[in-house]
Amino acid sequence: MELPPLQFSDIKIFRQHLASGFQRYSTVQNAFYLGAQAATSGMAFLAGYQNAIRCLDVNCPSDELAAFCVSEKGVKKPWDMATRLSVSDDGYLLDGKKGYVMLLPGELDRMYVVAKNDKDQLGCLYVLANTAGISTTDALAAPFVEDIPHSGVCFDKVKIPADQVFDIDGHQQANKPFRYWEDVHVALSMMGWMSRELLGRQQSFDGLDDMVQLICQLIEQYEEHPDYYCLESLLLLDKSHEIMDNYSQNLSEESKILWLKDRLLLQMGQKMRHLVRAKMVN
Repeated sequence: MELPPLQFSDIKIFRQHLASGFQRYSTVQNAFYLGAQAATSGMAFLAGYQNAIRCLDVNCPSDELAAFCVSEKGVKKPWDMATRLSVSDDGYLLDGKKGYVMLLPGELDRMYVVAKNDKDQLGCLYVLANTAGISTTDALAAPFVEDIPHSGVCFDKVKIPADQVFDIDGHQQANKPFRYWEDVHVALSMMGWMSRELLGRQQSFDGLDDMVQLICQLIEQYEEHPDYYCLESLLLLDKSHEIMDNYSQNLSEESKILWLKDRLLLQMGQKMRHLVRAKMVN
């Protein structure tokens, strides 16, 4: 495995390479390649996350940075969300708050928001970050990706044109599958980052072949099952987290500190994946 020609830690440079990557690679390939160029595990996470967004909306412009907005303070179940999308004379109005939005303030172009409609059903829409009525608030506490800005967001009678509202179930077709898309793309980008970090310290390392094989298997499995988890993808995700934990011991001290914080992102979905596996087995 050869080292990629670039490392980036600047979001503006990342934006340029994200856009060019979409012209050459699939989202999973782009996640790995950008992750392998990232200077930090936080930037690697951003690489995986931005590629996962394109699974939600294939029409998201390649040079825009986007965020998927779901979390609300004190809300644990999607159907308890307070953010609402109501019909207005010339489209819709969006009101509510989301607790953790990556790249706010300053770097975000658009947000994909899950909200309740007038029928109390969850829907999904997108809104440009500079739209009138949007303001930032304090973010929910999070001890990871400290090098990526984040904030809470408040929507106050934000006008949403009808063509920015997706004709989908906001939970079943956005929130639920996004967990899968994010899991796979972030695992690949993180393995890309860790491979580069380890190879940067030495020409090779024990387990390199195993990691490369796992990366290839996860890409192939995703291409066969792009919509949601299957038992094989769940197994490969578990293996990817395990192999990264094992070889993180060989990282530099600086990179190891970053990994120990940012690995929490990978662990957050573990309980949910166990529940998904249990349902599939039964």
